[in-house]
Amino acid sequence: MATVPYQSSADTAERLIAEAMRQGTSHLATGLDAPPGTYLRIGGRDLVNFGTCGYLSLEQDERIRRGAVDATERFGVQFSISRSYVASGLNLELEALLREMYADHPVLVYSSTSLCHISVLPTLMAAGDTAVLDQQVHFSVQTAAQLVRQQGVELAMVRHNDLDALERRLRRSPSTGRKVWYLIDGVYSMFGDVAPIEDLARLLETYPALHLYVDDAHGMSWFGRHGAGYVFEKLGRRLSERVVLISTLAKGFGTIGGVAVFPTEELCGRVRINGGPLMYSHPLPPPMLGAAIASARIHLSDRIEALQAELAERREYCNELLTASGLPVVSDPGTPIYFIALGEPEVSYSMVRRMLDEGFYVNQSSFPVVPLKKSGLRFTLTRHVDRHHIRGLIEAVARHFPQALQEAGRTMTDVRAAFGRMLPEAGAKPARTG
Repeated sequence: MATVPYQSSADTAERLIAEAMRQGTSHLATGLDAPPGTYLRIGGRDLVNFGTCGYLSLEQDERIRRGAVDATERFGVQFSISRSYVASGLNLELEALLREMYADHPVLVYSSTSLCHISVLPTLMAAGDTAVLDQQVHFSVQTAAQLVRQQGVELAMVRHNDLDALERRLRRSPSTGRKVWYLIDGVYSMFGDVAPIEDLARLLETYPALHLYVDDAHGMSWFGRHGAGYVFEKLGRRLSERVVLISTLAKGFGTIGGVAVFPTEELCGRVRINGGPLMYSHPLPPPMLGAAIASARIHLSDRIEALQAELAERREYCNELLTASGLPVVSDPGTPIYFIALGEPEVSYSMVRRMLDEGFYVNQSSFPVVPLKKSGLRFTLTRHVDRHHIRGLIEAVARHFPQALQEAGRTMTDVRAAFGRMLPEAGAKPARTG
């Protein structure tokens, strides 16, 4: 199997992050006098916000804010006890609403998605199993996977979306009943592309050993019926017994927390009893439970479709501008995450600094969250921005792109060499898989 090494060079990461901080493109902070929304106030300047992940802008929704306030007034700000002793009634109400969103699949809620992975992965896997990680699966999944290594689970990593490598592993797997878990994102947080769900569904039918563990944090809310997410919708709103879905309340949902969606009651019950953080970590506090309950009710109403449509209109407009610009876009045009390929980290420093100077907040994406020579400019779309803001950003990126390459002594040929097949041919329209 074509495996790739874990990219865990702390020295390289520290050097690159230190340089980004020196150039003022990373580890920034907002002021205290303005809420994040259309603008982020950074360094005393109001920058148009193309960097946060509240895709539907629900974090400022009055109903959700009122839900947090009401729960605080009724229950205070903390319920400090393990759920193995006593679960908050608010926690149970939220899980019931989420279960309705996910077509009656059993659900567990965590205070973060990272704790969700730490709880679920070691409970799912046993000695002799194999965990195959996509190279771009979220770092929180990679971190939790280290725990299962201690249980005798073999870890392997394959290149991003390389299903041929996965299938070679499946063909070699002996018929011992041991499982091969493929750990992926539904919508990838950096490159903004998507997992090949239809192809994976076919592999599930062909290979009984294959199991999927999917983090769809960036696919939730803006996609699918009730905002249940990209993967759940693509799987026909039904999880087979060999698929476990993880998501988050901390992005499009507008609040905070992690969500595990299980195919069976038996598996959910096993995690509820054995999934460490459910016993030793704090549950979501009442204010966040109240906010999440309010958001879940929005998701279960007709309102969610209108919010999704508003974001889709902005996304289509952005795609039109990007296609006309000729910029090297890696991301899938069906998602609200955009990635402009730049190559070397030095180019990304220059590009992001230029966008900040132009009044736009965007994300610098470089090692260790992407491979070393696949740095880029990442930006996100939310309902906070309108056509005027989107046009301004794309025009600024197109204007500064050649200048940033030149400043770093690079060319478009270098960019194409770094990204290879991830980039469409020059002049071609990006393929939509979402």
